[in-house]
Amino acid sequence: MRLLAKISDADLFIKMLNELGVAFYRKVEDNIVEAVYFSSNRTIYFKGSLTSAQLESLKAQAYEANSIGLDVNRELLEVSQFEES
Repeated sequence: MRLLAKISDADLFIKMLNELGVAFYRKVEDNIVEAVYFSSNRTIYFKGSLTSAQLESLKAQAYEANSIGLDVNRELLEVSQFEES
């Protein structure tokens, strides 16, 4: 069984990060972040606001991305660090 979670609870997202997977984030607006955590059995998508402490914790555990796309129907998570032109 796999977990696909779409959440807006920043504390829950930070707590679910661990060393067995990888996380990416991107700033959407000044205080709004889109982030995703992926491992062999979990995909957790987060979009919402973070406190400055939560943002620093996320930056310490995740990689910055320029785009994050989640296609549930195709079971595809697409993350890009390239500038799209």
